[in-house]
Amino acid sequence: MTTTLFSAATASAAPATAASTAASGRLLDAVRLWSPAEAGVELTVVVPFYNPGMALRPTVKRIAASLQDAGVGYEIVAVSDGSTDGSEQTLTGIPGVRVIANEVNQGKGAALHTGFAAARGTWVGFIDADGDIDPAHLLQYLQVARTSNPAGVYADKRHALSTSGATGFRKIVSIVYSTLVTLLFLLGIRDSQTGCKIFRRDVLAGLLPSLRERRFAFDLEFFVAAKAAGIRNFIGAPVRLEARTAGSTVGRSAILRTIRDTFTIYTRLHVRRQYRGLTVPTTVVATRDADAAPAQFATTAAPLAEAA
Repeated sequence: MTTTLFSAATASAAPATAASTAASGRLLDAVRLWSPAEAGVELTVVVPFYNPGMALRPTVKRIAASLQDAGVGYEIVAVSDGSTDGSEQTLTGIPGVRVIANEVNQGKGAALHTGFAAARGTWVGFIDADGDIDPAHLLQYLQVARTSNPAGVYADKRHALSTSGATGFRKIVSIVYSTLVTLLFLLGIRDSQTGCKIFRRDVLAGLLPSLRERRFAFDLEFFVAAKAAGIRNFIGAPVRLEARTAGSTVGRSAILRTIRDTFTIYTRLHVRRQYRGLTVPTTVVATRDADAAPAQFATTAAPLAEAA
């Protein structure tokens, strides 16, 4: 497998025209996700990034090595969100990597839309490029997904087995924001924002066309749309957060923008009724069990702790 570079225009394989996509308000057409996964690709990992410098290559190498060593059929779709530091060039030579370059910086959510629309795997996930989340979690979450076949598995900082090396400021921001989300949406999701998740391909196909968020509120909007569609069976999984190897993007402007976007999502849900009528697979409409598969978490968390 080789590293290849695409522009966002060539990455989208959707048959809809650019005009019809713009008219619908979609960031990208996700029709490709309705097609069957490509044989031999069990997991697509999308890595969105913006000017991460030399921190990007070690993160992507760790993802590839973890999945390759476990014998997982994978692809890594690294999406540059308008990066100007040439960081995409550092990925040359890493097996299984495709690089897609968005020409203009739009935000994490836009980069995820780009990567998801190009995904070829049965399961489609993402992980932040900052290096604060061990890529071994992707394998852990995939193992849970294989057994339980949920709509998705998400990193949950509130899980009893989770640990965090985040700064006190980031912890306070996280607590305040998660409290706000709980009060506004009653999702039953303990942590919507930690940047490591995997979803079933058909769940993404059903939900992605209704999502509009281009920045950090993408994760929240995904779970809000899922709840509106009756999808409940997401599993919260342990995560170990390490000190960041790249600079934090959680500044005052990003916090204020995310809060603003959160209330925009609330308006879409309760005023515009935007998330009604979504087409989702009936097999994923089920009761969520936040503490599902505890035995798997207990056994897979051990190797992560040993690696710390």
